[in-house]
Formats: sequence, C-alpha cells, structure tokens
Amino acid sequence: MKRVVSSLAFVSAMALSASGAAQEIQIRGPLAGAPSCRRCVQYRVGRVSVSPTYGLSIQDEFDRVMLFGVQVNYYPVDILGIGVWGAFAGVHMPTPLAVAVRRQLASPDPTMPLSDAAIDAQANTDLATPPTTPWTANTPRGERFYRQLGQVNAIAALQLSLIPLRGKLALFQSIVLDADFYITAGPALVWVTERTDFDLLNTTTGIPDPVASRWTDLQSNQVARSTRMAPTGVFGAGLNFYINRFLSLSVEYRGYPLAWNTSGWDENTAARTCFDTSGNARPTSCAGFSDQQVNQDTNGGGRFLLNSVDRGLRWNQMVNFSINVFLPTEPARGN
Repeated sequence: MKRVVSSLAFVSAMALSASGAAQEIQIRGPLAGAPSCRRCVQYRVGRVSVSPTYGLSIQDEFDRVMLFGVQVNYYPVDILGIGVWGAFAGVHMPTPLAVAVRRQLASPDPTMPLSDAAIDAQANTDLATPPTTPWTANTPRGERFYRQLGQVNAIAALQLSLIPLRGKLALFQSIVLDADFYITAGPALVWVTERTDFDLLNTTTGIPDPVASRWTDLQSNQVARSTRMAPTGVFGAGLNFYINRFLSLSVEYRGYPLAWNTSGWDENTAARTCFDTSGNARPTSCAGFSDQQVNQDTNGGGRFLLNSVDRGLRWNQMVNFSINVFLPTEPARGN
C-alpha cells in the first residue's frame, strides 16, 4: 500500500510540474512587449528590382523554346509588388517527339532509318508527285514538317507579386542566405506563329477540290506561317535567394493557358464535308473524324480545312531564372 501511495504521489507531482511548464512565461524588464525582431532588414519595401531573365519551356509537344527577357517590379510594401515582364524567343529546338515524327514520316521501317540529309532529299522528291488524298497535306516530310510547327515568339505580362514567406536558408551547413517565397500572377499577351489557314473548298462549286489540282497551293501552305497576338494570363511561383543587400537570384515556375495549333495539322473542324468524285460529287455530311480523314476510301478523300478550330487549349509551362538588382542599393530596416 505504501508503494502504491508513493507512486501516485510521484505521478501527481510530475503532472503538476508539466502543466506548470506549459504556462505562458511573463517577460519583465526592458524586453517586455518587444517585437521578435528589431531593425530587421526589409529587402523589398520602397525598392525597384530590375531583372534579366532566362526561361526554358518544359513539357512541350513539338517545339521547345529558350526565352530571354527582363522584368521590372516595384514594392510599395515588403510583401507586395507590381511590375511588368517581357521575353522573346531566342532559340527554338524540336522535341524528341518532333524528331521521331519526322523520321517516321520519312522511313516507317525503324530498321532502315534515314539520315537528316536523306529525309530532306526525299521530301523534295515527294513534292514532285501530287497526291490524290488530303493526308499528305497534313503530314509533310523532311524539313517541311519542322516549318509547320507552332512556335511561341514572345510574351509580355503585367504581374502582381505576393511574398507570403521569408526566412533563412542554410546551404551545406555553413552558408546561410536570406530567402523568400513568392507567388505571381497577371494578364499577358503571347505572340505565336502557326501554319497559315487553308481550305480545299471550291467557293464556286461549293465542294472541296481534289488535292492534286491544288497541289501547288498546298506546297506553299506547308511552309506558310502567320503570327498572331493572343491574350491570356501568366501564373507562377518561385524562390528568391539574397546574395547581398541589393543582389539576389531567383528560380521560378511559370505557366500560361493558350489555345493554339502546335502541330500544324488539321486536328478538327466544325465543317466536316466529304465528296465522292466517282458519283455526283455532291457534298455529304460526315462526322466523327477531323475533316482530312473522312471518306478517304473515295477518290479525292475528304475536305482539308485548317483554321482556328484546329487550335487546342494547352497549359504551357516554363522554368525561369533571373538575377535581380534592387534599387536603391541599401534596404530599409524595421523599427
């Protein structure tokens, strides 16, 4: 019994001491009511940042692009900024998918691959033989396939930046840097280049022309491009690392939705019109496929129509790197 009573007394004492330790500590003296940080460096408030940027697109279907630009931001408070960002496409590169499609069009047999020179030579030979179906207009060979791909040429955006988190980051347990996390969003304009619109429909007869009779036009259209400006929005998030009081490095993710024709193909159409030259050559309503595919078993195939309906909505992504110069060079400090 004595042992039980002693054990209960010991547990009660520990419980009382634990609850007492959890009580708020009342600070007295000159530190009473003081903020957690005095004279803290405020890197952004009242400053302008000028930043050269380098971006690389990711998750592209056919064309990868390097974007070189600049952004300027002003921060009225330490957690909020407003600015502009613009970039132009300096380098375009075909993706592995584009390379594979080009080689497949030139040599369907994987055991007999062709060199790049042979692919382009074959493309020139194909141009001399007009096809009888519209599919060739949709799948040009050689260098012509690369030249019909959609490309992003430039981006310009207004952006609002929110900086919700800030702290210190330790690298290799020896280097400590001030860092912050930010979110950015705003309206944007994107300049894109796409294959020029084309239609096999004969406006006089009201039915599509055979491909062979319009082969010269199709040859020109396979390398003809048009540039347009598309409104959209840009959204991103990134990390900013301060090297000193006025210089920092940033890495960020940016994405923007855009409806465009990345492949240059006749992907879809609202006017799926077919015709049959072996009969009356009268239009027939077709459905279920894009217009260059319908009724291919007839001489002349289906209608080839390339227009805005062939654009698909895609979430375009990129990784952006920047060097940020803050002016004035000396940051403000808190109270």
